[in-house]
Amino acid sequence: MSTRSARLAVNQAAGRSAPLFLTSALSLTGALDALRLPTGAAPVRIGFVVLALLIGIGLTVAMDRPGPRPYWQMTLLVTLVLMPVVALQASTSRVPFVALSRGSAGPLLWLTLATCITLFGLWLFAAHQSDQAPENGSLLFLPAAVLVPAILGAPGSLDETSALSMLGEACLVAGVWIFALLLGPPSWRPVAGAIALGAQFVVLWMIGRGPVIGHDGGTVVPASAALLLTLTTLLTVLTPLGALFSRRFVQTIEEETGGPRPASAPARGARRPEGRES
Repeated sequence: MSTRSARLAVNQAAGRSAPLFLTSALSLTGALDALRLPTGAAPVRIGFVVLALLIGIGLTVAMDRPGPRPYWQMTLLVTLVLMPVVALQASTSRVPFVALSRGSAGPLLWLTLATCITLFGLWLFAAHQSDQAPENGSLLFLPAAVLVPAILGAPGSLDETSALSMLGEACLVAGVWIFALLLGPPSWRPVAGAIALGAQFVVLWMIGRGPVIGHDGGTVVPASAALLLTLTTLLTVLTPLGALFSRRFVQTIEEETGGPRPASAPARGARRPEGRES
């Protein structure tokens, strides 16, 4: 690899991992309250992270950088949509005496369903945005994937500070993997997301940060956590295949909807082809 090619690869990897490192830095800074932002009912610190990501997306548009843009967009969607939904689901799982037999599992089931729908929507986004480079699909979905087990196993109460800590941790993990693997061989990338997620599972289990279950909770509580972790793993593995399907689907739509080519007009004085009537 020439020096110019190596520099280009590093710049591309840095551009795609930049939103993750930025979000990690801002989230961990907000969790430590280093900026002394207002705290209370309004999630001001999370709003500060969202504002920074919106500025980053605007810069990719202004500077015409379509390559890194999906990574900024995915990080924004993870922060603005996925994190609150998963945090609510995890908080409901920690409420004591949640069980189907007691009739108290309704909120948990609805929030679990909402989390599944959100994950599937982000998976569709990652698959569609990666249709030109399907091997990178699992890397684009990785920020969403690593956030789920991080929040489910978060210690303590899931307030804004805890959510920011888990977001910063997940984005740091995703950013490191994305940067390193974009510099590696493309053949490694389709399985890279699953390997990163599996490594995170092992580390969280070793430090005792599995899904937190409320006191005297029914079977529905660990079952819902298992469902979310299984779905997250499955979607991570299938993202490259989804990107391939998305590319073929778009090509098929373009072929089907493409208008017929205009017929060339006959030269003046030429005979009209036989068999055609005016």
